[in-house]
Amino acid sequence: MSVGAYRIGDALPEPSGRPFTDPAASMSGENFPVAPGVLPRRLREHLVAVYRYARFVDDLGDEAAADSRTDLLDEVSADIHRLYAGHAPTLPVVRGLRRTVVECALPADPLLALVEANVVDQKVTRYETFEDLLDYCMLSANPVGRIVLHVVDRATPERLELSDRICTGLQLLEHWQDVAEDFADPAKGRVYLPQEDLRRFGVTEHELAAAAASPQLRALLAFETDRALAWLDSGAPLVSTLRGWGRLAVSGYVAGGRAAAAELRRCGYDPLTRVPKPRKSHIARAWLTATVRWPG
Repeated sequence: MSVGAYRIGDALPEPSGRPFTDPAASMSGENFPVAPGVLPRRLREHLVAVYRYARFVDDLGDEAAADSRTDLLDEVSADIHRLYAGHAPTLPVVRGLRRTVVECALPADPLLALVEANVVDQKVTRYETFEDLLDYCMLSANPVGRIVLHVVDRATPERLELSDRICTGLQLLEHWQDVAEDFADPAKGRVYLPQEDLRRFGVTEHELAAAAASPQLRALLAFETDRALAWLDSGAPLVSTLRGWGRLAVSGYVAGGRAAAAELRRCGYDPLTRVPKPRKSHIARAWLTATVRWPG
């Protein structure tokens, strides 16, 4: 099985003649600090291993040859099952998770859910209702927060529920930032804005390909941004239940989401003219607030 120059068992694939996302470069482009340098080396290594895996799975779902994506994703799932069965994984990126799985007692479910999210992406390009989109976020985003709580050894049912809300908010905000890219990319062609909301605000899909957002689209994205921020903020009390490095890491994710929402507001809810990514200085200010003050 191959993608471009890639065969299962090799290092990293090269779909469409170009290398997969470089993890270091990709981390620097996220809304939130993935593995900040102030964290202890052990925690950073665990978080980077997980991030490499998540990026690898996403790249298979987005960048591999369309007719091989599902087979490749199935192979990743099989490799995760091999890892948890005590056998040697085939993929280097899965082998890189072995230490994290053992030392952090990391369950397999969130790792497998990230693969399933990308399988869904091969079949579903539109979401009729907001509830349908929330179901997708349960696979594509919430597992990441659950993994982080296991890495910092603070995974309890109550914290996992709050983490899910943070991650759903983060995923929604990322979708709103990338409206133009998701729609325009011929390999994706996805619209995450719920169809019922497009109709409610009088927005047609062809408006997503315009050079600038229409007043109707701006109104829709203002509504969706507020809704995403409400999800993020409803989970933010998680920060106050944590101490030490765990609190610092999770507050960084909350800060990144709030900075992303602020950037969407700052650009007038127009992600077509440019992708509204927050500056590092804006994230840093929001991070300090989320860490020190009551986060709710």
